[in-house]
Amino acid sequence: MSRIFSAVLMIIVLVFGIFIGLRIKGGGGSDTAGRQTKVSDAYRLIKSVYVDPVNDDSLSGAGIRGMAESLDPHSLYLEPDKAAYTNAQFEGNFDGIGIEFDVVHDTLLVVTPLAGGPSEAAGIIPGDRIVAIDSMNAVGITPGSVLKKLRGARGSQVSLKVYRPVARRMIDFQVTRGKISTSSIDAAFLVDSRTGYIRISQFVATTAAEFRSALQKLRAQGMARLVIDVRGNPGGFLEQAVEVADELLPDRNLIVYTKSRHGGADEMKYVAKGGGLFEKGALCLLVDRGSASAAEILAGALQDNRRGLLVGELTFGKGLVQRQFPFSDGSALRLTVSRYYTPSGRQIQRGYDEGAHGRERYYREMFTRTLPDNFMKKYGGLLYREGPDISVYSTGRISGSEPGDSLKTVLARAGGILPDYWVFGKPYTNLYQELYAKGVFEDIALKLIDDPSSPVQKYRSSSQAYLNEYKGPENLEALVKRGCAAKKIVFSATEFSQDRTFIQRTLRARIGRHLFGTEEQVRVLIDGDPVMKVARHFIEKQAS
Repeated sequence: MSRIFSAVLMIIVLVFGIFIGLRIKGGGGSDTAGRQTKVSDAYRLIKSVYVDPVNDDSLSGAGIRGMAESLDPHSLYLEPDKAAYTNAQFEGNFDGIGIEFDVVHDTLLVVTPLAGGPSEAAGIIPGDRIVAIDSMNAVGITPGSVLKKLRGARGSQVSLKVYRPVARRMIDFQVTRGKISTSSIDAAFLVDSRTGYIRISQFVATTAAEFRSALQKLRAQGMARLVIDVRGNPGGFLEQAVEVADELLPDRNLIVYTKSRHGGADEMKYVAKGGGLFEKGALCLLVDRGSASAAEILAGALQDNRRGLLVGELTFGKGLVQRQFPFSDGSALRLTVSRYYTPSGRQIQRGYDEGAHGRERYYREMFTRTLPDNFMKKYGGLLYREGPDISVYSTGRISGSEPGDSLKTVLARAGGILPDYWVFGKPYTNLYQELYAKGVFEDIALKLIDDPSSPVQKYRSSSQAYLNEYKGPENLEALVKRGCAAKKIVFSATEFSQDRTFIQRTLRARIGRHLFGTEEQVRVLIDGDPVMKVARHFIEKQAS
């Protein structure tokens, strides 16, 4: 891109900035009018004089995108397709055929048909491969293209050609699209007779209602204490996190408040109303570096009100609130309008640099695991061992510090919410990480599911039998060696031995997901999970 064209784009960015500013907060004046005229003239010159033809939509989109990138890392421009998909995702429902899918080795794989959805009614089962959609080849399809092709108007039909590996034959399906309700609750079950577990993957429009239903189900089964898992939860609707917190906090407890330069609707204070479904009873919240935004609102509310223990890692550190402004062509600008604060006044937003490079660095830091050693050596956290493979730092409760004291204050400036117990397990070997990154677990799981003679087949009709009885393939090492050879991974017998338990559990989880869905995958993974182990230890102490 030439310097002249870059300069013109910057001018276009300015006019869109003026437009959005006027849209958000009224204004005007001769200076504004002059700038608008100048930008209009520049835009006309580009259209009439620039060396190459310029597409109006592309130019305007680039201008808005550039403007958003010059702000904080969470303000962004959404193209029409992306805006529509995001809206459907956060509304908690859409029209489609109702499958959970993966694209594995260029093949569209049905992980599971959603319960009660059109695909389940049509007879599609986990493990089916969709090879054609409306007579168009689906081999090599991208996840984005899958959504475009399978979603559509309610009542419309889609033709699918499916290969079923277990039966080793092609089957044709005609599926009528219908309303699909997506779930933000990945799992809700009892891990023992008294301890409930709920995993919230994100906060969408239906999360609070789903959470209440999960609480009611578990209480009816005898739940007396609760573990909520928001690890990897990127956030979502602030109001939904508030409603979840309201089910856990007593009357008049402050949950969160927001501050804005403009005041008005962007400044809010949220207080618990009382009458929640689980205001009493031992409670733990599991967090990690991927817990962000609305998940951190929930974490801060529980921690500051001393309602439950936080176990896991330092959270992401997103304390900015966005509002979405739609444009007439279906695109939208998601703009930061306020900052939120925990009940004790913590503003947990991490530091960031403006511009594209700052944004890239900001998100790269999400994948950098911060270990607590240096913090604890300086501020006196208590380290103890929970067996040979788990280390736990107590960050405040044992030493008696309150939120806002030395260590928590330092970390609040750095961003994120510090858990009460910072847990880190034994690091995985290079072999395990390579197996995971290169899809070997997925390959082995699919081979076992597709093999009619595999012992896995007898568990297809019972998830409970699978969880209780299936321990993994007897020839695990041979399968891993073959997977390594296929992916050009150097097999290490020593590393395999060190991580055999993790390898076996991960494989069982992948098979469980393909056979029964996400909840069964979660059930397998939390068995032996060091963070869950520590949480259960402390939640049982709370309850006693």
